[in-house]
Amino acid sequence: MRSVLFFSTIVLVIIAGFALATENPNVQGEYIEVRSASVYVGACHFGSEYVEGGKEATLIWNIHRGSWNNVKLDGLTVVAVISAKNNLAIDNDTRRSVLYVDSKATPEQYTAISKMLTTNSFDVLGKVVATKIVPIKYTKKGTKYDVSVEKILSLSLNRYPCAKCTQPHQIWYDPLIEVRDVIVGKSEIYSYKDNYLPVNWQQGGTANNVFVGSFSM
Repeated sequence: MRSVLFFSTIVLVIIAGFALATENPNVQGEYIEVRSASVYVGACHFGSEYVEGGKEATLIWNIHRGSWNNVKLDGLTVVAVISAKNNLAIDNDTRRSVLYVDSKATPEQYTAISKMLTTNSFDVLGKVVATKIVPIKYTKKGTKYDVSVEKILSLSLNRYPCAKCTQPHQIWYDPLIEVRDVIVGKSEIYSYKDNYLPVNWQQGGTANNVFVGSFSM
């Protein structure tokens, strides 16, 4: 009887520990996702882009605090650029991606970040064809964000002041990862060019092609 009670207690402790780890993720911060198609737009515009557009996305994790495998990652930023043959909303099979890790990261932090993303987001990233350590600049002022990855990527965007500032029935996509407190945004500058992916975009003007929210891993 004692052995049964002891075993039951151990099982409950393990379950409780797992639940606690799930409820209190180790790494948290701000997340930006930019799509090469409008995420908030009228039905006709969405339909025309859905067939030929939306094949690329840029995912940005700005880590506020947390550790992965006992390595602190506070203040670091990592960017993933994803490309597929079809709209990312329907194409999981041909996705290819490049990871860009902030050059401020130590070798241990670089390894931890790479492992964290490939473990938690492998289905989103698809085949990671390269991982590069580069200077990343991430600035935020009010609702305005500016992100640059060396001379490879430039992004300037404004998010809407609140989630209720948009009409839910005109938001056609979901973020590629699980995000809290999602707000739509507009990109003003969105450009990317590198040799690892068959992607070269240069977008001016404004487009409702951005999600901003909070992430936990």
